[in-house]
Amino acid sequence: MAKSNSPYSAAFTACSYLITEFNAILPLLQSSDSAVLLKQEAMDRKYTRINNEASAKKILAEFKRRYSTLPPTFWVWYQGLDDNAQRAALLYAIIKTYRLIFDFHIHVALKKWNSVNHTLVKEDLVMEMLDISSKDEFVDSWSEQTKGKLMSAYLTILRQADMLDKNNNELKPIRLMPSDYKYYVETGDVWFLDACLLTPMEKNEVLNSLA
Repeated sequence: MAKSNSPYSAAFTACSYLITEFNAILPLLQSSDSAVLLKQEAMDRKYTRINNEASAKKILAEFKRRYSTLPPTFWVWYQGLDDNAQRAALLYAIIKTYRLIFDFHIHVALKKWNSVNHTLVKEDLVMEMLDISSKDEFVDSWSEQTKGKLMSAYLTILRQADMLDKNNNELKPIRLMPSDYKYYVETGDVWFLDACLLTPMEKNEVLNSLA
């Protein structure tokens, strides 16, 4: 079925987190010759180190989509962050880019974090996927295999962002310096502090320090 007006995309299965690769490509995305440079990178794969051109094109397309979701000033700010803050910022960009990841994170992961059980596994995402499918014909048209890959890809992103323990599947908060949350607060995306799994007290301390 055609995508029509659905806000959902399954494209992120081609490209999970890949922060090292994204950071290597970021200067190309920022260049005025971006289109030419990305086309050359798909052929040479100097920075992405991908096995074949077809896979490289898919990954580069998703990198471009993530980059284009936010203004150029965000990425300039991003480049000045330390490793931990960059990991959080890239996760923010990914959540902003893909509606399905937003829904998984806010409707499932955040609820799990606020419950007694902090483990998050694929089975926890099934009901959310079913609920989305019941309301969106495009998502409903996806095969069970595709839906399974999407749920697995989301969990992989959390692990690579260091928000999900690789051994016991326990959710882990992202705790940064208050100044590292400044962009999200100033742009009105205070929800990202909740998405980082901060406690109400931690969130208030950040907001007070930036007031």
